[in-house]
Amino acid sequence: MKTISTLVRTGLLFVLIILVSASSIMVEAQGKDAIYLPFVEKNARYGFGTDNKFLGIYMQTYWTYSSVPETMTLADNLAGKKHSVTGWFIDITDAHPGPNLNGQLNALWANGYVSFVNLNSTASAYEIASGQLDYYINQMAGYYAAWVAQGGGRRAFLAPLPEMNGVDSYGNPWASYGGDPVNFKLAYQRILNIFAQNGVSRDQAWWVFAPNGWSKAGHEFEVYYPGDNTVDVVAFSMYNYGWCSVAHPWEKWENYDTLYEPYIARFQALSPDNPIIIAQTGTTAQYLSAGAFNVWAKNTWLRENYEYMSGQPQLLGTIYYDMDQSSWECNWKITGGNTFQPGYHDGASFQAFQYMNWQVLQSIIP
Repeated sequence: MKTISTLVRTGLLFVLIILVSASSIMVEAQGKDAIYLPFVEKNARYGFGTDNKFLGIYMQTYWTYSSVPETMTLADNLAGKKHSVTGWFIDITDAHPGPNLNGQLNALWANGYVSFVNLNSTASAYEIASGQLDYYINQMAGYYAAWVAQGGGRRAFLAPLPEMNGVDSYGNPWASYGGDPVNFKLAYQRILNIFAQNGVSRDQAWWVFAPNGWSKAGHEFEVYYPGDNTVDVVAFSMYNYGWCSVAHPWEKWENYDTLYEPYIARFQALSPDNPIIIAQTGTTAQYLSAGAFNVWAKNTWLRENYEYMSGQPQLLGTIYYDMDQSSWECNWKITGGNTFQPGYHDGASFQAFQYMNWQVLQSIIP
């Protein structure tokens, strides 16, 4: 008669065999190129891990059935492969959540892109936590539920109140809902509860905790974390500001050793079983001095930092912020020409970066 421990070991071996076998099963990528289901490892010692990563991007456009193929083709051509995820923003109190939420979700979904939706707000964390925005959250949740109900496996990444721990050089939160860990956690939970009350089950959205990586003392993302029971994916934002004007007085050209490594390690300690996404990232071309644009330096940054990310098993993907905000911040843009094609194409060319449709993502995310 087998002992309990023997049965457990046998069961684990059986599961491992199934997982290895699954890595060779091909699935259709929504009518696109076939994709191999990646091998995923998750155990008590090492936590989440996967060999494959998705490419994601934010672009300076409003997503419609015409703008998606036109604009995302620019990004896909730049990378030399199809992006999996498209990031964008919407305010919880949006006046037209039908077209602005469902319309954009549908336009991207129809073209094979999964949305990473940042749910922003101009309200405080207390106002959200105390129910003062319930009408708007219910409205948005209802529209999301209606979108999911169309079937076909519809699902998106939803990141409520991102960068809640971000502060400026004076220690002031840059988001209206920032700087309040207690009420942020209550607000995050309230949003999830309202979506559930509107019929959105936990397997119909990937809920994301998406703080800034860097913070001033007292604003570390650990104190904002709402808990593994409400989070499917952890994520963080980090940018290489270089000598962009808003970097003053901390001008510095940064790479993965300071931009990503410390925060990946902290997230592994905080939530080892959840995948990590670089929710927002980008680089300026202002290298070594303000106003001095160095194309070579930016291309080198793209190549080297994407190479680093391709080798991190705990990372599920990265989303580049392709925006020109030089009128008030920095120019992060890489599309719109061939200037930064060498760097982004080389960075994206690493084998780990694969096109992942919703089925592949569903097979990876615990």
